[in-house]
Amino acid sequence: MVNNILSYFNDPYFLKIFIGTFLLGFAAGAIGIFPTLRKQALIGDALSHAALPGVVIAFMIFNSRDILILLLGALVFSFISIGLIELIKKYSIIKYDASMALILSAFFGFGNVLLSMLKSSNQAGLSKFIFGEAATMLEKDVVMIIISSVILLIISILFWNQIKAFIFDQKFYQSLGFNSNITRFLITFLTVLVVVISIRTIGVILMSALLIAPAISARQWSNKLSVNFILAGIFGAISAGIGTFISFNVNGIPTGPIIVIILSILLIVSLLFSPKKGILVTFINSKKQKSLIKKYHDLVHFYEFGEIEDNIALSFYSEGLLNIDNNTYFISDRGHTLINNIMRGKNLWE
Repeated sequence: MVNNILSYFNDPYFLKIFIGTFLLGFAAGAIGIFPTLRKQALIGDALSHAALPGVVIAFMIFNSRDILILLLGALVFSFISIGLIELIKKYSIIKYDASMALILSAFFGFGNVLLSMLKSSNQAGLSKFIFGEAATMLEKDVVMIIISSVILLIISILFWNQIKAFIFDQKFYQSLGFNSNITRFLITFLTVLVVVISIRTIGVILMSALLIAPAISARQWSNKLSVNFILAGIFGAISAGIGTFISFNVNGIPTGPIIVIILSILLIVSLLFSPKKGILVTFINSKKQKSLIKKYHDLVHFYEFGEIEDNIALSFYSEGLLNIDNNTYFISDRGHTLINNIMRGKNLWE
């Protein structure tokens, strides 16, 4: 079976698509950490939907399906949408998430109206941007993805400290003399670029999943930004690679949707089984902690009121939680540690 899988990588057509989607998955997943931590998860949705009219207008103006021209139109309209969102936020009482929802629906509707004005043959070509079409990826598309992904990662590494400070502690960030507008624009640029280079493969509708799902999954496994960045990239890359392989082998399954399904499976696994934040682990730990609290209830009572039955005290003494001196029980250092953990709600078994 392994040999059969490896044989696909000898196929230049499959290898080209696999490399393109794999790098897209890593770049989108890693960059998606930034808007997720800034509580702007909807921004990917807004940008990808806003890109659709840009693609159609670029085709109308240049009468060309060259991917660079179409993505240039997407880039311009993505920045226009960001500008409008910022203006709404600045000069109105509408909240940020509401303005993003407004812009994405308005631009997507505008894009569909423009599509309806084209001939059916042109509609078929451009409508692939809605759900994505990895199978039509050319070598120059892969080269563009490689260059763009490298640029994204290099910029992220070069400005890592500034981005980290800006996200987690803006007061400290400003005290260092950095300009908030520059870093905000930098994060926006990274997000816009990764959305624009990905919509051809993943599609307008599903793009936000590739940007956000890996970031949410990574957050379940670690609270460290650098680990989140790498893990999110790995989750995105794995999903893209597996999705591409399945799409290549099963007729009729588009690449974008199957990548999102794999992403969703990874997200569910992370939500359930991550060692510290997983739903299942948290449930088990909660049941275990309640059981231990019930077990040591008499010890806490003794700590607060100095009263305990002799048989119960003897049991705690055998565990090293109580000491005895002149026939008088008192709490040992180990007992104090356990009681402090109970009071603070810490996991008693750690």
